[in-house]
Amino acid sequence: MHNAIRGVRNIARSKVRTLTVALLIGVTICLSITMMAINVAVEAQVQTVEASVGNLVEIRPAGTFGGFGRAEPMAASVLEGMSGVPNVLEVAPMVVFQQMRRPSPAEMRDPAAVAALIRERMAVMGIVPGQSLRLMGGGTAEITAGRTFSADDAGQAVAVVGSAVAENRSLELGGVVTVNGVDMTVIGIATAGNQFGDGSVFLPLGTAQRVLEMTDQISQIYVKVNALPNVAGVVAALKEMVGDSADVVSQGEMMLGRVGQAMDLVRGTTSTGLWLALGAAGLVICATMFLIIRERQKEIGVLKALGASSSDLLSGFAWESVTLAAIGALVGVLLFLTVGQQLATTVLAQAVPQAPRITGGAMQGGMQGLRGMGQMMLRGGGWQAQLGGLSVSLSGALLLRALGAALGLGLLGGLLPALFALRLKPAEVLRNE
Repeated sequence: MHNAIRGVRNIARSKVRTLTVALLIGVTICLSITMMAINVAVEAQVQTVEASVGNLVEIRPAGTFGGFGRAEPMAASVLEGMSGVPNVLEVAPMVVFQQMRRPSPAEMRDPAAVAALIRERMAVMGIVPGQSLRLMGGGTAEITAGRTFSADDAGQAVAVVGSAVAENRSLELGGVVTVNGVDMTVIGIATAGNQFGDGSVFLPLGTAQRVLEMTDQISQIYVKVNALPNVAGVVAALKEMVGDSADVVSQGEMMLGRVGQAMDLVRGTTSTGLWLALGAAGLVICATMFLIIRERQKEIGVLKALGASSSDLLSGFAWESVTLAAIGALVGVLLFLTVGQQLATTVLAQAVPQAPRITGGAMQGGMQGLRGMGQMMLRGGGWQAQLGGLSVSLSGALLLRALGAALGLGLLGGLLPALFALRLKPAEVLRNE
């Protein structure tokens, strides 16, 4: 106990140095906490993405990607038996249609006319009433005004429009939107948070099949599995059912593969930063203790001449360095709470990819069998990996890890220079003095 008290008191012998070293250690500990907090936030978001998309399976015409490509739509008969597959919670078929007027040669040369055509474009989705407002290629839209479809809307001339469609066409609830020449009454307005989804129009599945002349045809099917571990078995069963006529893809594998690539880069960067920060903290503590020991060589010689044991000296310097590290750790925590936390959250919001969603990128092509589709010109269609909503915070577990790392560095940083002090011979030290 005496050695501990002496070690702690020695911190106050040079207040300016103690404050300077504590600030340096605090900065490195703040960086360490920031790196660890980013890793924790990223891992938590990856788990959230996995939980939300990992149990979803997509079935689409062979050779297409997310509804894009040249392929015949699937026959509605392909749905038979799917809901009876073990561990399947929901089967959500949909039809897809791109409504866009073919531009004239003069319009193609006019950027303003092309922009107007793009604003007029609508991605029409036919979905089963009562199910989510699913988008072509993945993702869903949420109602912001009015209501979504109920069982009573099956086969009716009603529509839910995306917010961009509503804005571009000045549509309100009760208004009329024309789909393939047929008027639909707007019962709801929805948003998906991206340009492609907000430019969509949703119809009841039966209505869409009739209006789009796709009777007994399906563009895509989404199958929801009850648990992530059961996805592989469901995929295998569905592949056996559909054969070569369709592709069966686990959206979890598709989305999380892209997220994982980005997250590996983040983890690599933060891990490197963490080790560099901890290494810098260790060097600061070690260099400071070497400086202290050199200054106290006479004192060490006197203590050894008076019979101080090696364990006494080691204990005293260890307590001093640990106390110094603890003060630096507290400074680091304060810096993180006042500066680092907000800075890390801001950087992540701009730099870290988010969960996959359909967004932009011009695409052209056609899908045979979707009559009247014409030319596909989409401002959308590429996977953009973005991991939004990341919030960096200091949890109790993270605080304990940071303090543990700081105290460990303090102990090592104090013991190594103290071992040098043990080599000093009292007679030589006193003679040199």
